[in-house]
Amino acid sequence: MIKRLLIAFWLIGHIALAQDAKTVTGVIRDDAGFELPGASVLVKGTLTGTATNFEGQFVLEGVSPDDVLVISYIGMVSQEILVGDKDYFEVTLGADASDLEEVVVIGYGTSKSKDLTSPIATISAEEITSMSASSAMGAVQGKVAGVTIVNSGVPGEGPQVSIRGVGSIQNSNPLYVVDGMFLDDINFLSPNDIETMSVLKDASAAAIYGVRAANGVVLITTKGGSKNRDMQVAYDGYYGVQSVTQRLDMANSEQYATLMRAAGNEQYVDAAIARWGGTNGIPAVSTDWYDELIRSSAPIQNHNLSLNGGNEKSAYAFSLGYFGQDGIMNSTGYYDRLNLRGKVDYDVSSKLKVGFSTILTKEKRMTDDGSAWFQAYVNNPMYAVYDDNLADGESFPRPYGNPHNLGYDTYYTNPVARAYYHSDNQSDITRFMPNIYAELRPFDSQDIVFRSAMNMDFRYGAVTAYVPEYKVGNTQQVLNSLSKTNNWNYDYVWDNTVTWRNSWGDHNLTSMGGLSVREENFRWLNGTAQGVTNKDYLNSGIADTRTSDDGGTRFRGMSVFARFSYDYQHKYLLSLTMRADGSSKYQQKWGYFPSLGAGWVVSQEDFASGLTSAKIDHLKVRASWGLLGNDRVPANSAFGSIAGGDLGSSGIFGGSLVPGMINNRIFTDLEWELVDEKNIGIETKMFDYRLNVEADYYNRETRNMVILTTLPMGNGNLLQNAGSVRNSGVEVMVNWSDKIGKDFHYSIGGNITTIKNRVTDLSGEPYLQTGSAEFPQRSYVGGALYSFYGWKTDGVYQTQAEIDADPIARANGLKPGDFRYVDTNGDGVIDDNDRVLLGDPNPDFTYGINMAVGYKGFTLAATFQGVHGVTIFNRRRADINKHGANNVDANLANSVWTGPGSTNSTPSAEGLYNPWNTGRLNDFFLEDGSYFRIQNVRLSYDIPTSVMNKFGLGASQVYLNADRPYTFFSSNGFTPEVPGGIDESVYPIPAIFSLGLRLNF
Repeated sequence: MIKRLLIAFWLIGHIALAQDAKTVTGVIRDDAGFELPGASVLVKGTLTGTATNFEGQFVLEGVSPDDVLVISYIGMVSQEILVGDKDYFEVTLGADASDLEEVVVIGYGTSKSKDLTSPIATISAEEITSMSASSAMGAVQGKVAGVTIVNSGVPGEGPQVSIRGVGSIQNSNPLYVVDGMFLDDINFLSPNDIETMSVLKDASAAAIYGVRAANGVVLITTKGGSKNRDMQVAYDGYYGVQSVTQRLDMANSEQYATLMRAAGNEQYVDAAIARWGGTNGIPAVSTDWYDELIRSSAPIQNHNLSLNGGNEKSAYAFSLGYFGQDGIMNSTGYYDRLNLRGKVDYDVSSKLKVGFSTILTKEKRMTDDGSAWFQAYVNNPMYAVYDDNLADGESFPRPYGNPHNLGYDTYYTNPVARAYYHSDNQSDITRFMPNIYAELRPFDSQDIVFRSAMNMDFRYGAVTAYVPEYKVGNTQQVLNSLSKTNNWNYDYVWDNTVTWRNSWGDHNLTSMGGLSVREENFRWLNGTAQGVTNKDYLNSGIADTRTSDDGGTRFRGMSVFARFSYDYQHKYLLSLTMRADGSSKYQQKWGYFPSLGAGWVVSQEDFASGLTSAKIDHLKVRASWGLLGNDRVPANSAFGSIAGGDLGSSGIFGGSLVPGMINNRIFTDLEWELVDEKNIGIETKMFDYRLNVEADYYNRETRNMVILTTLPMGNGNLLQNAGSVRNSGVEVMVNWSDKIGKDFHYSIGGNITTIKNRVTDLSGEPYLQTGSAEFPQRSYVGGALYSFYGWKTDGVYQTQAEIDADPIARANGLKPGDFRYVDTNGDGVIDDNDRVLLGDPNPDFTYGINMAVGYKGFTLAATFQGVHGVTIFNRRRADINKHGANNVDANLANSVWTGPGSTNSTPSAEGLYNPWNTGRLNDFFLEDGSYFRIQNVRLSYDIPTSVMNKFGLGASQVYLNADRPYTFFSSNGFTPEVPGGIDESVYPIPAIFSLGLRLNF
C-alpha cells in the first residue's frame, strides 16, 4: 500500500512538472572562488533535486519559472533563488555564521543563540542518532560539557545522568521536558523521534522550571512537519551485533589450587581431584564462569519509518519505530520497544493555531539475574557446569554441577544455574502521552501570543517474577514462587502562557508570563504466591502462601512564572526570570525562585573594530545567577509508634515484672532543597567562524540538603534539611571546522569539565554515612560526597624480623605476607580510630573529543570520551574473606606475595583470606576509575542524489558504526563505568558493530 502511494505521489509530481518545465544549469562556488562538489540543489517544497559534480556544476530538469531553488553545502550559508526566466546560475556561498541566528529552545519559548545570557547546550538530531543506543542520553555521553553520564550494559536500561555534579543525597537526576511534559527519564523515547535537545545547565536558564530544576533541565522537541511541502517518507535503520571486547580474566584451576593450598584450604582442591580427576595436584576441570555466562555476540537493531509534510495551513509528522536488543548474558534477557508518534499543527485562521501530538510506547523486557555476575567471580573453577554423576534428586530439573560436593557452603552456587533459574523476570509497560495546544494571536499590529497546552502521561506497568522449583546441590527452591506487581501512573501538566515581543528603535523586549497546574498520581498492587500450578495466576498457588499489598501517592502543584528578555542593538543583553511554586507535598506551601542573566556582545562595539583584524568575528561575555528547587525528596511525614522498652523502662507490680512501653512521636517538616548557582562565561568565534570557543565558570551550592540526622537521646533517625554541598568548576568547549580545496572538509573539537565536589555544612552532624556498615562511605564537611572511609596500608610485612619489631603485628598475630596498616593517630593500636577518607567516586574532570574528515561523499567521524579522578571500590575483591574460598581474578592471583621482595602491595595467599587483611575497607580495594574510551567510529557515504533520483528516491546514506570498540583503563573489572563507584556485579557494557541505511523516498 505504501509503495502504491509513493508511486502515485511521484506520478502526480511529474505530471505537474511537465507543464512549462525546463532544464536549468549552473555552477556553485565558495567565497574564495573554489567550485563546490556535492552541493545540494533542490526545488523548494519538493523532492526534486540534484548535486553538483566534481567541477561544482549541476543540471536540473523539469523546473518551472515559479520554482525556488534551495542551494546548500555543509558549513556554508544556504541560498534560495527564484528560477524566473533564467536558465543558467552562478552561485557563491559564504561562510556559515548561522549558529548565531540559530533558534534555541528554552523554557516555555525560544531564543536566538546570539541573545542568550546563560550556557545552553544544544544537541542535533544527527548527533543523537549517531550511536546505536536505546536511550538518547546514552548517545550524548562525552558530547556536552558539564553533563556526566554513566551507561549500563543491561538491555534497555537508561544511563545515570548528572549535570554539573551530584548535589543531592536524595535525587540528582535532571528534569526532562518532552514537548512540555515533565518526566523523570526519556528511556522510552525513540532517539529517531527527537528533533532537538537543549540542556539548561545553569540556574539562570533553568529557573523558569523552579522547584523541579535543581539538577538541571533537558528540553526535548520531537520532530514535526513542514508547511507547503509534499509528503516525504524516510527510513532509518541499522542492524548490529554486541560483543564483550574486554573481559575480566579469572584465575584458572591451577592458579586457584595454588592459592587454596597456600591459604591452608587444600581440602577443596583434594575433593575436586577426587571427584573430577587431575594430575600433579592440579584439578582436571577448569571452568571459566564468565565464558559460560557471556555470549559471543548478541543482536541489536533499530528501524524507524517516518512521513511528514504539509500544505498552506497544516503540517504533519508521523513515525513508527522498533528497537530490539538482546542481552549479552547467555540467558533470556532482552528489551523490545515499539514507538508510534504523531504530530499535527493546523492554522484555523490567521490568528488561531491548534495542534495535537501523541507518543505511544510499548516496552517489553526480560531481565537477567544480575547476581549471576557476582557468582561468576567468587565461584571456584574446579567443577563443571553440568555433572552427569550426580545422585538422584541432587540437582533437578537440570543436572547442574555444584560446589557443595567439594565442601563449599551455600554462599556459592553454580552461576549458570543461577542465571537460568532466576531469569524469568518480565516487565511490560504501555505508555500514552497525548498533548494538545492552542495558540492565539489576537492583534495584527503586535506580536502577542496566548498559548494553552495540556500535556498528559498515562503509564501502565505489569512486572512478573517467577522462580521454578529447582535444586542445585544444597541450594534449593522447595516451592516455586510467583510475584506480580501492577502499577498505574497518571500525570498531567497544564501550561498557560502569554508572550509579547516588542521592538522600538534599537530596543527589543520579549515578555512572557504563565500559570501552570500539575498533578502526579501513582497506584500499585502487588501479590505473591508459592506452589503455583499456572505461573500466570497467583490464585493457582497454595492459599496459605498468597499475600497482597497495595498503595499509592498523589501530588499536586501550581506555579506562576514570568520572564523578561531585553537587548539593545543585540549588544547589551538582560534576562530576568521569576517562578513561584506551590506544592501539596510540604508544610512550606510556596517557594520562590528568581534568576538574573546579563550579556555583552563586545564585538558589536565601535571600539572593537580591532577584533576583526585579530580574526575575532564574535565575542560575548555573560554572567548569571539563579535559585532553583528540588522537590524530588520525600514528602512531610509523621508517625506515632509504641514499642516495648528495655529493663530500664520496666517495673515490678504485685510481684510481677511488667514491661515498659515507649511512645515515639515523630514529625518531619521538610522543605525543598535549594540550589544557588552563579555562572560567568565567554563565547567567541574566530577565523571566519571556523573556530568556536565557549568557556564557563560555575559555582553551584545546594542548601537545605535533606539528610538522615540522629534524634536526641538515641530516639532513632529522621530526614531533615540539615546540609549543604557545593559543586564548582570550569567548562570549556572548542570546535574548529574548515575545508581544503573543493573536495575535502574536516572538523575537530573537544570539551572538558572540571568538578570539585565539597560538603560545606551538616548542621552539627559529625558526618553523613552511606554505604554499608562493613564498607562505609562518609561525607565530612570539607570533603566530597560519598567518600570511601577506611584504613590505609603501608605495604606488606616481608620477614619475621619485621613482625617481631612491630608491636602491632605481634599483638595481632600477623605473619610475613600480611598488610602493614598505618597507625594514623599514633596510639600503637589499629582500630576504628585509624580510619581516614581514601577517595571518592566523583570525577575530577570529564572530557570528550570529536573529529571528522570528509572527501566527496565519504565521511569518517570519530568521538572519544573520558573521565579522570574517579575512585572505584572493588567490592568483588573485598568480599574475599567472607567464606574463605572465593576465587579471584587472574591479575590478583598472579600478584600475591610469595616471599621477601616478591611484592610490597599484595598480601600472601594466606593473607588474602585473613580477615585482618581483607575484612575491612582499605585502600587495597580502591582503584583508579579513570578511563579513555573510543566512543564511536562512523564511516558513512552519501549516495549522490543524481543517482537516487533515477530510482525515485531522495538523499540517502549508508553507514558503518563501531560503538565503544575499546576503552583504556586500569581498574580491575569489565568496565570502569560503574554506578556510584562501587564495582560488585556490573553488567558488561558491550561494544556494538552495526550497518545502517537512511533512505528518503
